[in-house]
Amino acid sequence: GMSNQQIVDVMVKGRIKQVRFTVPEGYSVVKTAKKLEAEGLGSADKFMAAAKDYAPYSYMQTDDSNVLFKAEGFIYPATYDFPVGISEQEMLKMMVAQFDKEMQSSGIAKTVAERNLPLRDVVNIAGVFLKRVAIGMPIQSDTTIQYLLGTQKEVVTFADTKIQSPYNTYQNPGLPPGPIGSPGLTAIKAVLQPEQTDYLYFVAEKDGHHRFTKTYAEHLKAIEEIG
Repeated sequence: GMSNQQIVDVMVKGRIKQVRFTVPEGYSVVKTAKKLEAEGLGSADKFMAAAKDYAPYSYMQTDDSNVLFKAEGFIYPATYDFPVGISEQEMLKMMVAQFDKEMQSSGIAKTVAERNLPLRDVVNIAGVFLKRVAIGMPIQSDTTIQYLLGTQKEVVTFADTKIQSPYNTYQNPGLPPGPIGSPGLTAIKAVLQPEQTDYLYFVAEKDGHHRFTKTYAEHLKAIEEIG
């Protein structure tokens, strides 16, 4: 149904068929890989294999053998238009390149360099966790437990917190070996400019928000109230 002129335009511009894929904010390499496969765009195993040692930028590189995927945390959450038939490696390359582009254009890369902070650590930190790390208090985040389990559990059990893993922030002080998901610009900026509070504890509300408290006693009360 195209006119002759439209046909000529397509031939001249070399337009190719594309497919659209969205990486939600907070998605890990594994979740992104499974979403790709579920949408029929590629192999989850091939995408994860590509992400294991992919670190084209110096801030992604690490010698920590406990890191599961060097690309973890550096897949920018956004909507991408991929050419049909693109490989899993090329998809990953585009996602990571977009992360670097956002870091440069937003000025975050410059700010991190001026403060002599490793961008890998900035991607790895959030809110209350920053304060806990500063005072040597375990992060104790259920999110890191979910990450090491490789699946999303509705309730993290006491037994789960006893699992021996470098990513278990109940058992190990400080940050996990590497990022556990894809943060957006707002989250990264929040780490660079954290609110000055006395909060050390938080618990998830049923509506998805979090209730922050200063003491362990207040924390236990909040848990009881939320039920």
